[in-house]
Amino acid sequence: MSSIETLVTEVARATGLGPNAQKFIGVVIEYIFKQPGGLAGLADRFSAAGLGDVFKSWFSGQPNMRAVDAGQIRSALGGQSIDEIASKAGVTPAVAPALLATALPPIVRAVTAGGVMPTALPAAFTGLLGTKGKKQSPFRLWRWLLPLLALLALAWCGWQSRNVAKAPAVTAPAANVAAVSTNPTLSFQNTDGKVTLNGTLGSVADKAKLLGAFAGAFGQSNVSSNIQVDTSVKQASWLGRLADLIPSLKQNGLQFALNGDSLKLDTSKLPEAERTAVSQLFQKELGNLEVEGLFDKGAAALGALPPGFSSDDLTQALNQTTITFETGSAVITRSSASILDGAAKAIQAAPPGARVEVEGHTDNVGNAETNQTLSEQRAKAVAAALAARGVPADRLLARGFGANRPVGDNTTEAGRAANRRIAYKAL
Repeated sequence: MSSIETLVTEVARATGLGPNAQKFIGVVIEYIFKQPGGLAGLADRFSAAGLGDVFKSWFSGQPNMRAVDAGQIRSALGGQSIDEIASKAGVTPAVAPALLATALPPIVRAVTAGGVMPTALPAAFTGLLGTKGKKQSPFRLWRWLLPLLALLALAWCGWQSRNVAKAPAVTAPAANVAAVSTNPTLSFQNTDGKVTLNGTLGSVADKAKLLGAFAGAFGQSNVSSNIQVDTSVKQASWLGRLADLIPSLKQNGLQFALNGDSLKLDTSKLPEAERTAVSQLFQKELGNLEVEGLFDKGAAALGALPPGFSSDDLTQALNQTTITFETGSAVITRSSASILDGAAKAIQAAPPGARVEVEGHTDNVGNAETNQTLSEQRAKAVAAALAARGVPADRLLARGFGANRPVGDNTTEAGRAANRRIAYKAL
């Protein structure tokens, strides 16, 4: 595969433009070398926008191409240039900056083969330009005969079809023609403030939003990205919430991987306090995901219960666990599933006859009667979830106490958060 074909394939995959990638590349290359100064002029525009080092990282031979977002493209090129490129390439002006943010780095790398900044368009790339006229070809009789013969053949086939019995059409099973949807993916690793991202998203807009959020939190120069775009990929349910969480994910050594609605979290390199805080953050804010790898003190305590443990040992460990709910409801988040799994296993292993009271508690915000009802519903939801995991129902009692038994100061957010809890008591 030639370097041009490699470039087209890379841009097609990364932007989701598919067969339109070649046209888009041609328009961008034409724009680069028609502007004053050519590629050097483009470099000056990025330098004026404070992105000179980013632009230089795209040159052939540089070890790491630094990512750029749609906003920075607008700052460097200006709205008029972006509108011109969008019009010629047949894309909307709204999505053009995000497409350029993805396509421009590999285009610059391709035209600077050998690390040299060319003063004119390299000859190898002229085939990508769609602006040159074609020479008029001399008259050839066979060019007229071939279409005529084709028409005669079609007429013959039409006559045949009217005189030959048709076989019944065969309908393909629906399962064979159903569209296959791919999960969105993203992996994250923070090493000394340097972020590495890999994955596949369903649109350039999603990619631009995510890269912009990471660049804003960590700094453009600290983000290394290899995120591809595939239009067959489903919408990422976690994209918006994750973008909001990014400023809180600066713990050195933190890693996670998202695949569809599943999250694998790795906090093993973090201090214990940070492990707990990050785990609770993901459990609460990405509650619609199935989370693997949460660090929960209670889960660890349940797993460390010695043989022959007492009911008090059990409830002491259970009271260190964290169960979260969807806001204002008694629906347990999917992210709490692994915590419930461990709790159910420990209760089942408790001494014969041991019973546990599941208590629901709220803060004092809102109507007292409403809080009382919500606390009862949440306690019952947890008891039902434990029973569904094999705990005998007669070993569980669910009670709600509303805001009547606070453990924190309801005048502070931290205190209110502590008061919104599920607690356990041995019976």
